[in-house]
Amino acid sequence: MSALFLSRWGVIGVDGDDAISFLQSQLSNDVAGMSESQLRLAGLCTAKGRLLGSFFILRQGKQVFMVCRKEIVPALVKRLNMFVLRSKCKVRDSSAEFQVAYVAATDMARPMQVEWDEHGNATGSLRALGGVTPGFSLIADEQGTADTQADDAFEFALQQLGIAYVSQPTVEMFVPQAINFDLVGGVSFSKGCYPGQEIVARSHYLGKVKRRVFKATASGDLVVAAGQDVWLAGKDNEPAGVVATSVKLNGQQHLLIELPVDDAEQPNAIFRVKSEAGEAVLQVTPPPYDVHQKGNVFETA
Repeated sequence: MSALFLSRWGVIGVDGDDAISFLQSQLSNDVAGMSESQLRLAGLCTAKGRLLGSFFILRQGKQVFMVCRKEIVPALVKRLNMFVLRSKCKVRDSSAEFQVAYVAATDMARPMQVEWDEHGNATGSLRALGGVTPGFSLIADEQGTADTQADDAFEFALQQLGIAYVSQPTVEMFVPQAINFDLVGGVSFSKGCYPGQEIVARSHYLGKVKRRVFKATASGDLVVAAGQDVWLAGKDNEPAGVVATSVKLNGQQHLLIELPVDDAEQPNAIFRVKSEAGEAVLQVTPPPYDVHQKGNVFETA
């Protein structure tokens, strides 16, 4: 396989007799209930329900691979290892063993699926986007050239699909619902306990989710980064929200921004990101699914 590999994404490997049961007790999604042909999203939360990391999860036998932003891999490995205790499994940084490659158009008929080959390599599909289904490959048997343009293309595809993720600036910033993680299939509300589960479940079952992630593009000279505050014109006393993800492709900045739903859906609302270097005006649009629902609605994307 000839591919351009991602430079900003890494892999955490968990293997051993108790790997599945251990991750079942730690992550927001149902790892025990997934098959080797399924791709799932999952998060690792604090006791207060704040996301420390978000992952694409792949499973093969007693091994689980968790694809996430590379810069947070060491902290996540350390965190998970704190809770292994007597579980018969090992958690390790597998970024040197496996490379992640963006696949602009998979040949897989179904979304969120995984195909494994005889070499232990895997390809996972995301959701249909512009007539094709993008995805990524997890490759163990060759070394490729990392290219930030591949990262940009992959992260743009995630932005277009409304899939937010945790990077270093946003660690412990969001509960899963605030970045629509429940809507895109990253949370199971029937799997049982995990750190932060009570808070995540309370947000789901009690009342309306008031903050969600929306798509946006940024105009102006300011380079917008994840973790920056978003301001609503006319409300200067405090930020309205925060940038969850940001990627620049073909000269245009594409964002996912966390906002109060009521503010984001105001027809004439003007949102900005400001710093000493200048400001950027944001054009806000809904993600490709209904932010007013609860639970996974990603099938309709």
